[in-house]
Amino acid sequence: MRKEILRMEHVTKSYAGVIYLDNFNMQIYKGEIMGLIPINRQGKSELIELLCQNSPIDYGRIYINNELVNYYEHSTNSINRVYVINQKSKLIQDLTVSDNIFVLRRGFKKYIINNKVLRGQVNKYLKEIGIYIDPDELIADLNPFEQCCVELVKAVITGANLIIISDITNILSVVDLSKLYQLVNFYADKGYSFLFVGNHHEEMFTICHRVSLMKDGTIIKVLDEQDMKNDLIKFYTISFTDNKQKIDRYNGQGILEFENICTGNLNKMSFSVKKGECVVLFDTNNTIYSDLLDLMNGELSPIFGRILYNNQVYAENAARKALENGIAVISEDSIQKMIFYNLNYIDNLCFLIDKKIEKKIMKRKIKKSIIREYENILGEEIYLNDLSDLEPASLYNLVYYRLHLYNPNIVFCIQPFSGADMYLRKHISDLIYELKKKGITIIIIAVNISDTLSVADRLMIIEQGAVLKEYPKDEFESIHVIA
Repeated sequence: MRKEILRMEHVTKSYAGVIYLDNFNMQIYKGEIMGLIPINRQGKSELIELLCQNSPIDYGRIYINNELVNYYEHSTNSINRVYVINQKSKLIQDLTVSDNIFVLRRGFKKYIINNKVLRGQVNKYLKEIGIYIDPDELIADLNPFEQCCVELVKAVITGANLIIISDITNILSVVDLSKLYQLVNFYADKGYSFLFVGNHHEEMFTICHRVSLMKDGTIIKVLDEQDMKNDLIKFYTISFTDNKQKIDRYNGQGILEFENICTGNLNKMSFSVKKGECVVLFDTNNTIYSDLLDLMNGELSPIFGRILYNNQVYAENAARKALENGIAVISEDSIQKMIFYNLNYIDNLCFLIDKKIEKKIMKRKIKKSIIREYENILGEEIYLNDLSDLEPASLYNLVYYRLHLYNPNIVFCIQPFSGADMYLRKHISDLIYELKKKGITIIIIAVNISDTLSVADRLMIIEQGAVLKEYPKDEFESIHVIA
């Protein structure tokens, strides 16, 4: 009989009258990789927090290693041996690898073991998984994949009963993600148990033994390995292409061209983008993002090659005024980085357009005109003074319609679907579609293409800083295996 590591029975958890987990049931066995796909965001973070610490619940029971650790009549607030690996590393950046793995362990006394012994222990565990990292290296000097490896080794050494990996695909390249899958499978074969939390069923089907679908804080379906098929999961997902009017195909006029561009991370990169086109740059190594944007905003000059924008050489002085010249960026985590929460809604919406309006024009009159134009789209929220209570979908509206109003020639979207649940990803897809309808050229930089193909006209596979292959829209079906 398989040993049960986790069992949650009819768990209900609420806070301030809001139910986050509703009759939640889950079982995870020893050596199993269980996938969890939250169709909406309700309950995801609360579930992870509850697995880590036995905080009060309204109903149900939780067992770890067949021991009752939490139930509705009594919660101890004790800490479980559960380790979470997510986008934000818990490692201390200014300490070494060995110090993070061993010295920070509860009850460990560094003075009883010298540095040579610590290094030897670290090397032993890293060698076992085929990863070579200097134990004396500072965590701050490691790349995201190496930091994930250190956290995984730390979870194993500290004896975690359950290792949770949450939304990690947003920071790893497809190459590193494949390596991480191999490590997770290696430890699963040795008897360690995993809960793999992600937003894309393609990823879950690749790595997991079973997959649970969660909606509104409850498990609505558990897929066994034989059930992990696209035609079965489609009944629980939503389409990203429904109800979209056909957009006239881009007119073929070139707007941006890279000719043999070389930088630290770009290797003779050549591509062209047409006006009104939506192109996805799928970076398998996750290395081109910073160089590409630095080139466009004038913070970096190419070692070799040239950039053409509207058939003119894109010189450094033009790049330093990229926004004024019609080139805009929607950053990753845009609702954290691109919204000014000290300003009201309409001032946020008009933040870029203010740069276009001459000072002699009355701004109040212009803003009234903008309110009339966008009220039917954005609703009563356009009159809000406080943005702190807005839902993520409304905040994304603000980010994208600010660019819709500004109407640049090109918008670079950096991992636009990162961290979003299924409904929010659909909403972001529709917002990108609205920019396309206005004739704005969209360039999406992504390390995951599962959602981007719904809005793309063309896909470019980037490997080691160069364009490896291009796919037009009518060939997208043949590349789903990459997602």
